[in-house]
Amino acid sequence: MAVKIRLKRMGKKKQPFYRIVVADSRAPRDGRSIEKLGHYNPLPDPAELVIDEERLFHWMDEGATPSDTVFSLLRGRGLTLKYELKTRNADEATISKEMHKWELARDERGKKQAAAESAKLAEVEAAKQAEEDAERKAEEDAAKAEAAAKAAAEAEAAVEETVEEPAEGTESQDS
Repeated sequence: MAVKIRLKRMGKKKQPFYRIVVADSRAPRDGRSIEKLGHYNPLPDPAELVIDEERLFHWMDEGATPSDTVFSLLRGRGLTLKYELKTRNADEATISKEMHKWELARDERGKKQAAAESAKLAEVEAAKQAEEDAERKAEEDAAKAEAAAKAAAEAEAAVEETVEEPAEGTESQDS
């Protein structure tokens, strides 16, 4: 019998909640399971993952293979590294030392990712500010051009009035 460690969907519509279970690979996703190992709730930030490591390692020793999703969840918690070290018969001191290294590396990756996200946000903000500045400058240029056109029209009207006034003056002299 092929045994898988996989997620079993629980919860309501649009509110997923998953149990991490050991099940026959031929059983339906939400069907019968052999044993419940823990649960995974993706809704809170950060997502909640509770798992019984001892039973997980027992089933992995028995030949149960985790699904891709469960494997990524386990890797995110460092449980795949811990299992690998246990299968190599490492002592507890070595395991705790390696897990500490893994946690430091994870924290460092998190810091780098946060720095990259903040840099990207700053870049987006700078682009948005530059766009607003360009828009504001275009509006100012349009207002200046409109004012210049208005001034030119007024100057032309003033020139026409001065041209018309002598003409009116000459007519009054002729009469």
